[in-house]
Amino acid sequence: AALADGCSNIVGEIADLQRAEARRQAWMVELIDEARRASEASLHGVRVLGSTLSEARRQEMARRSLVAELACALLMPETTVIGMLTDAEALIHRLPATMTALRAGEITYKHAKVLVDQTATLSPEAALLLEEQAVPFGRSLTVSKFRAKTRLLREHLDPDSVAARVAKSAQDRRLDFQPADDGMAWLSLYTTAPEATSIYTAVRDHALAVRTPADPRTLTQLSADVFTDAVSAALCGELPAGDGGPGDGGDQLESPGDLSDDGQKQLFDAQKRNSTAQKRRSGFGSGAAFRRIRPTVTVTIPAMTLLGRSEEPGTLEGYGPIDADTARELAGQSNVWYRMLTDPTAGVPVALDRTKYKPTKKMKQYLRCRDGTCRFPGCNRTARHCDLDHTNDHAHGGPTECDNLAHLCRKHHRLKHQTTWQVQQRGNGVLEWTSPGGRTYTTQPETYSSPHLQAPDEPESAPPPPAEAETGLDDAAPF
Repeated sequence: AALADGCSNIVGEIADLQRAEARRQAWMVELIDEARRASEASLHGVRVLGSTLSEARRQEMARRSLVAELACALLMPETTVIGMLTDAEALIHRLPATMTALRAGEITYKHAKVLVDQTATLSPEAALLLEEQAVPFGRSLTVSKFRAKTRLLREHLDPDSVAARVAKSAQDRRLDFQPADDGMAWLSLYTTAPEATSIYTAVRDHALAVRTPADPRTLTQLSADVFTDAVSAALCGELPAGDGGPGDGGDQLESPGDLSDDGQKQLFDAQKRNSTAQKRRSGFGSGAAFRRIRPTVTVTIPAMTLLGRSEEPGTLEGYGPIDADTARELAGQSNVWYRMLTDPTAGVPVALDRTKYKPTKKMKQYLRCRDGTCRFPGCNRTARHCDLDHTNDHAHGGPTECDNLAHLCRKHHRLKHQTTWQVQQRGNGVLEWTSPGGRTYTTQPETYSSPHLQAPDEPESAPPPPAEAETGLDDAAPF
């Protein structure tokens, strides 16, 4: 017990050091911006006498001089210093609430940098509004979770500019090669979110499908090999690499059953009409990923967006917000239709169904949409590749209900059952975790529940099969 208390105290000291580091970073930001303003006011390092430079050019040279001086003093590349100056100027003069939180040690500098990046192209008024909504989340989320949340808030704040920004960014798609140590190298593909999500999901699903107990490779290694083999085969002519693959322009959506409700009929008709959206989106990548790969990709799309009456962004599972045109395109070309309707004012789900799923699968789809990712604090593994865990163990009487289920990746699933970490459901999908040292952490669902969202009911049945048991976890694929 004494050793455990000592460990907990050390964790507290580390957290205190991080808060002190955030305050130090805030001080650094203030000094950097003060140096910038002093340099511009005094034309620091610029030859003024006899100079024929314009005032704007002198200001530019003063900034360059300061960048060079800081780079030498800090042993940093000038490009890094330029970024530090830009970030400091934004934090001091555009994001006052962010600076206040950083000075207090409530957020880290990386959290502050996320807000700098997300507000860079917003008007000052919109930047302040986004900051007001986002900063509270920065106090409780990891940087990656905070980035995803801030991006979502931004897209809902300024939906009209999404399509233009997507079109501009799509022109920058590229494939990069970077040497690494020990005979290795990185290949980095920068492409549109739908293509990247489709490729990654298909590779991961195929790796899970071909994995065997006798194969010594990890799932990560197997995924890399599947991707390498597929690309190599296509480039060598063993697989079709051009247009004309399965699904090219000819796939029609299956009817979702008896559409007796006029609203459902409207939505379905709109979905079919939007299947031609790809033709209007030239220059957005080859489109081969979605013509050739048909994994189950879930798109959450507001009803009015699907009908073409709103430009509110949709959400692509495993990525985040996407522009309305892309969301309609994905909804239109899929031959498997999940329906996740959201309230046009609050943005929360109001209905969820799929026409052909049995209740058990309906529950799983509902929970995937609700959770989005592994529900352990800070984990970003997509729910698709996680286990569906009973919060209160089924073996100890925990019911098979949505309010007692949550997604955990295999690593954190083991952690829950093999350590003294504790978790409780607090309603509406909110989980409260308690560490062995007694600290509590709250994780929110990716899609918030509402009084209108009814979780699908499922009657209790026979005990779960061994792969789904709450104890004795093995390395089988997530169920």
